[in-house]
Amino acid sequence: MNFFFCIFFILLFISKTENVFSKDLIYDVNNVEVKGKINNNLTTNKLIESAFEKAFIIFINKTLLKKDAISLYKTDSKTIKDLVFTYQILEQEKINDKENISILNIRFDSQKINKFLARKGIPYADISNVSLTLLPILITENNTLLYQENFFHNNWIRSKEANKDINNEFITYNLALENIEDLEYINSIKDNMALIDVKKINSFNEGTNYVLLTIYSTEGKFKAFLKTSIKNKNIDRNIDLSIYLRDKSKSYEEAIVHLKKEINQIWKEQNLIDVNTPSFLDFFLEIKKTDDYLKLKYILNSIDVIENYSVLEMTNKYSKIRIKYKGKVNKIKDKLSEKKINLQIEDNVWKLNIQ
Repeated sequence: MNFFFCIFFILLFISKTENVFSKDLIYDVNNVEVKGKINNNLTTNKLIESAFEKAFIIFINKTLLKKDAISLYKTDSKTIKDLVFTYQILEQEKINDKENISILNIRFDSQKINKFLARKGIPYADISNVSLTLLPILITENNTLLYQENFFHNNWIRSKEANKDINNEFITYNLALENIEDLEYINSIKDNMALIDVKKINSFNEGTNYVLLTIYSTEGKFKAFLKTSIKNKNIDRNIDLSIYLRDKSKSYEEAIVHLKKEINQIWKEQNLIDVNTPSFLDFFLEIKKTDDYLKLKYILNSIDVIENYSVLEMTNKYSKIRIKYKGKVNKIKDKLSEKKINLQIEDNVWKLNIQ
């Protein structure tokens, strides 16, 4: 009986040659707010199309590099409408006799989006939610500030301007807690912050995703230096803030907005996928239970960078599977790990088993 179950699941697996992309967050744009008249079906449709256009701009801003997003700002309404997979009207509220406000959730079609970007030759960032520990250091003419008197520490999370699109971003920030040893160490090297050793910062435990942010706000310069580690990828970057406002608070507020955008760019750059250059990978699935095939099929269907897959060889102990995917091989490793797949790589041979 088990033999027939195995054959059944194998046939199901082989018949699945094209992956239906998962309902991934990157294709969802939530709480899109639009205002306008709703007198009849025509005006209602125009309002919905307006929401599609607004959602499209939000989508490309959060998944594409800045220069690529700007190049698509003038995409026509008809093209955008065709890229929408589904939408949901959350609420409609009458403001006055002439105007209503509507809030929608919109999901773009992953396959159509990929084809659209491929035609344009534009890579997108396959990013996921990540939590970063932030330690901002503010250096002024006379002081090196970390906590209470540090504008960036006090306002980074609650900044209204910087959090306008908080529902459509992937980075959550946690401020580093006050630590006397960190304070003493930073004060000991405040005259030469370029020598700072992140390993000596207690706020960044091993394996922590972090941003060490040093802001110089002196009479002659307003700039920042970032040291980041996100998913074991380390990036350092100098940033010229070049914001000159008479009101220092407003200047600092603008700096927070700019710095958050730069950190988002860094996260995107590390996760870019060129939809025009797919790769292939063969691996062996160890068969322990009769439904292992079905479980793996479900997992592969939920990984949006996998374009399709096929079974190359099968026995009652293992199955050799080939996947076609987009992006870097490390992305596949991370995705499988997130799905609780045990992975061993020996002499470049991938071996998987279902937990």
